[in-house]
Amino acid sequence: MTEANVARLLLFVLAQVTFVMCQDADALAKQSCTQVKRDVFEERVAISFFFANAPVRWETIDSCHGSRPLIVGGTPAEPKEFPPMARLGNRDRNNDTKWICGGTLISNRLVLTAAHCLYSEKGAVNVVRLGELDFASDQDDAEPEDFVVQEIIEHPDYNYQMLYHDIALLLLDRAVKFSVYKHPACLPFVDGDRSENFIAIGWGHKKFAGRESTKLLKVKLTNFGTRCLTSTDLDELPNGYNVSTMLCIGSPELKDTCNGDSGGPVLNYHDDYPCMYHVMGITSSGIGCENANVPSIYTRVHYYLDWLRQELAKSR
Repeated sequence: MTEANVARLLLFVLAQVTFVMCQDADALAKQSCTQVKRDVFEERVAISFFFANAPVRWETIDSCHGSRPLIVGGTPAEPKEFPPMARLGNRDRNNDTKWICGGTLISNRLVLTAAHCLYSEKGAVNVVRLGELDFASDQDDAEPEDFVVQEIIEHPDYNYQMLYHDIALLLLDRAVKFSVYKHPACLPFVDGDRSENFIAIGWGHKKFAGRESTKLLKVKLTNFGTRCLTSTDLDELPNGYNVSTMLCIGSPELKDTCNGDSGGPVLNYHDDYPCMYHVMGITSSGIGCENANVPSIYTRVHYYLDWLRQELAKSR
C-alpha cells in the first residue's frame, strides 16, 4: 500500500471514529433531556374501579404543555417560562451581591456560562441564583434559590482576553431539586446551522450603557449564518470568526443582547417537548447593543458536546 493510500485510510478511520463519538454524545444528550422531561412533567397515577377485586390501572399524566409562540420583541418573560435560566454573581462577607452574568442549568449540579465571565471586575463568581424572575419583587410567581459555587471549570483551550472557546461550567455546592421553576435545558442535538431563529434571555442592560433590567427579558433573534466572517472586527478575535465554534446571531430590527447578558443562553424549542428548550449558544461578544443588522457572536454549544459529556460524568 502506498503512503498516499495509507494516509487516506487513516483519514477515513479518523472520520468514522469522530462520527461515532458525535453520535454517542448526541444520544446521551437526548436520553438526559427525555429523563428530565419525565421527572418534572410526568406523573404516574393509579386508576381504580368501584367494585371488588378490580385491578388497579396506572396512567401517566403529562403536564408538558404551553409552548409559547416565538416572541418578536424584547419583552418580560412569563412565570416558569425559562426554568434553566441562571444568574451569576459575586457575594461578599456582608452578603451584598453584585450580579455579573447569565448562565444555563444543564444538570442537577452544573451551570453553563461564558469563560470570560470568570474574569469580571466585580469579583469572582461565587453564587448562582436559579428560579428567579423579577429581582425587584418577592410577589412574582417565582421560586428563587441561591447556590454556592463549589468549583469553576474553564474550558482548557480558553485564553483570557480572547473569545475563542468562551465556555465554562460552574459546579454547584448541592444538587438542584427539579421543578417547573428550575430544571435543566437540553444540550443541542444539532449544531444550529439550519436554525432560522433563536430566543435570547437575560437580565442585562436594555440599551448600551443603560441600566440592567430587574425583570428577565426575552427576545427573538435571527441566524446570520457566516455574516460574522466579514462583519466582525474585534480585538478579542485576532484570528477572525470561527465558523465551527461560534454562532453568528442578530436581528434586522433594534433587538439584541447587551451588557450583563454575557454567559446567558440562546435557546431553541424542543421539537417534541413543548416544555423544554435546547441551549444552542452562549452569549459571548458583540458590537454595542440594539444595532440593526449588526450580529453578535455566541459560543456554539454543540461543538463542545464531548467536553461537556466528560464534565457531566465527573459531576455525578
